[in-house]
Amino acid sequence: MRSEIRKAILFRKLASAVVSALLLITLGSAAAQATVAPRITKAASLPTTIVPGSTVRVTPAAANLKASRTYVWYLAGHRFVTGTDRTLKTFAEDNGSSLYAIETLKFANKKVLTSRTKTVTVGVHVTPPPPPSPYLWSQEFNETAGTTASSSYFDLTSPYGAGDGSGIGNPGWGNNEREWYLPASAKTDGQGNLVLPATKTVPSDNLQCYYGTCTWKSAKLITLGKIGFKYGRIEVRAKLSGGQGQWPAIWLLGANQPSVNWPQCGEIDMAEWKGDLPNMLWGTLHGPGYLNQGNTTTINGGFTGYHTYRIDWIPNQITWYLDGVQYHQMRATDIGGNTWVFNAEQYLILNVAMGGNFVGNQIGSGVTQTSMSVDWIHYSALNGYGALISH
Repeated sequence: MRSEIRKAILFRKLASAVVSALLLITLGSAAAQATVAPRITKAASLPTTIVPGSTVRVTPAAANLKASRTYVWYLAGHRFVTGTDRTLKTFAEDNGSSLYAIETLKFANKKVLTSRTKTVTVGVHVTPPPPPSPYLWSQEFNETAGTTASSSYFDLTSPYGAGDGSGIGNPGWGNNEREWYLPASAKTDGQGNLVLPATKTVPSDNLQCYYGTCTWKSAKLITLGKIGFKYGRIEVRAKLSGGQGQWPAIWLLGANQPSVNWPQCGEIDMAEWKGDLPNMLWGTLHGPGYLNQGNTTTINGGFTGYHTYRIDWIPNQITWYLDGVQYHQMRATDIGGNTWVFNAEQYLILNVAMGGNFVGNQIGSGVTQTSMSVDWIHYSALNGYGALISH
């Protein structure tokens, strides 16, 4: 009997101790809840794509303490209360409507916080159009390596851009040049540049020039018959490799050249170089009765680095720039009463000539290849002037 009484007493003591411990734990937990400030560590969210007619589910906000949650939705400006249900059914007619939800979190210490999802458009996801280009036309040459210049803008077969000039009755291009032009040899390098190469020929090229077997082949690009330019700003960022006898140029001719010929068509030499003078740049104008109206300037660092060559062209005036600094200007009043032929369409030319009168008809014996690399071409309006002419 005493044994059973003793057991009952021990059981009551043990039960009392357990109850006391649980009470302490509960009180401690409540105290901890009371001392930690509730906060939201990650906002509630909705799926980025919502198909009309589907049920949308909120991903609850993350919080540092446990809380009860209720939801209110706003669809096309209308309010929908779903209580503890974190889903909302959409319908086909909701296509294009804006949707967001607000989650309310209630914590044990009576604190209330809300978390708003981002607004999502149901069904319709239109990529905003890119910002308008500041250029009337441009070429960036960001295609994969080995891409030929675009035939949409450059004529790759015309005798005005291919061969040795004999195809238009002008062998040696009127300057005793030694190259045979292959326009399609100008290709991108995969690093954002278009490279116009000039190399010595090999027997398998089988190219016959006006003077016999061609000794050089090169690249020339023309926009004749594709696109033309009338006034505006033309800029080209380019670099050269150099070498005696190299005669690269960025220039324009009148689009009427095939019918009136040169110099009646007019020629604007944006930039010309001699391969053995890497620090010198020529900018020149040629027209009927006023040839070689030009100026030179020094290229800081030389032409083997990239520089920006530019003309600003408005009625009766053309101005030349190197890296944004003016170094030459010609006006209609500067040509001694001759006819100013530069208020009409011109076409763009990029080329690497070898030999010819401008470089003294000499090509260095050690020169076997050379090139011009073009980073980009930009054409833009200038003070309201500028028109890209498509053919």
